Amino acid sequence: MKEESVLRAALALQSEQELLQQGCRLILQHAPAAGIFPTTVPGLTLYRIESNEFIERYAGELMTTYILSGRKTTVIGNRQLCYGPGESLVCGIASPSEFRTLDATPEHPFLALSVSLDLSVLMECAAALSDDAPKPYPRDGIFVIRPDQDLAAAFVHLLSLLERPKLIGIRAQPALRELHALLLDSPCGDALRVLASAGSEGYAVLQAAAWIRKNYAQSFSVESLAKHAAMSAATFHRRFRMLTGYSPVQYRKRVRLYEARRQLLAKRQNVTSAAFFVGYDSTARFVRDYKALFGEPPLRDMRKMQETGV
Repeated sequence: MKEESVLRAALALQSEQELLQQGCRLILQHAPAAGIFPTTVPGLTLYRIESNEFIERYAGELMTTYILSGRKTTVIGNRQLCYGPGESLVCGIASPSEFRTLDATPEHPFLALSVSLDLSVLMECAAALSDDAPKPYPRDGIFVIRPDQDLAAAFVHLLSLLERPKLIGIRAQPALRELHALLLDSPCGDALRVLASAGSEGYAVLQAAAWIRKNYAQSFSVESLAKHAAMSAATFHRRFRMLTGYSPVQYRKRVRLYEARRQLLAKRQNVTSAAFFVGYDSTARFVRDYKALFGEPPLRDMRKMQETGV
């Protein structure tokens, strides 16, 4: 029995390495230079990063990533997650995040893919997988897991769709649906099923976070959000921080600042207009908050970005 167990483990490791090698080959083929490459497969994005200077900040979405080569850190609230080849980040709730690569060089680039998750598909699959066993309230909304062979193969299968682009319209949706189902049956599956189950407290927090992301320029009270979620203000505040890493007010501030930075980088706004666009009523306060988060005031940060290309 022990020898059979060792053999199974060795075969699984071999299969994982083969999948990682296949995935690396496909990303290098379809991302021929350093950068971030959206693809024609809905929600699939390829990453080829060759420098540790790379930092990506975004306001959050339901998504998962699969690392094929290199390492990466993700900072969400007070949590820092570090993961590498064969591991996956699963964001079951949208939360403002910062990503940074580790040990990336042109000779040994960081290679990964990300997939946007569809809440309606998660909900449908979660309902099909539901059972009567009670599920504890999730302690987190973001997870690092090591996919089993089926889930790892599903990630690489999405990459392989790029080999026959004419068939993507036919093959992509079944492949994406399978990925959603396998995530719900993964080590973080119980928590994902709670978040994707209408009527649960986890789902109520997920919806509240989605509302803030859409209406970040508006004022709101935690009490009003809690009432809509059918929780007391104290319970809602605690549940929200547990899942997102931030209080509701901190969450809105991060979303505002990340969106303002995006507007400035795209040169759609100047500093004053960006501040008011995202909901600030004081440019001075906006600049102060911006510097506290990004380390430089807006104009200096923009110049640094232009000089370094990061």
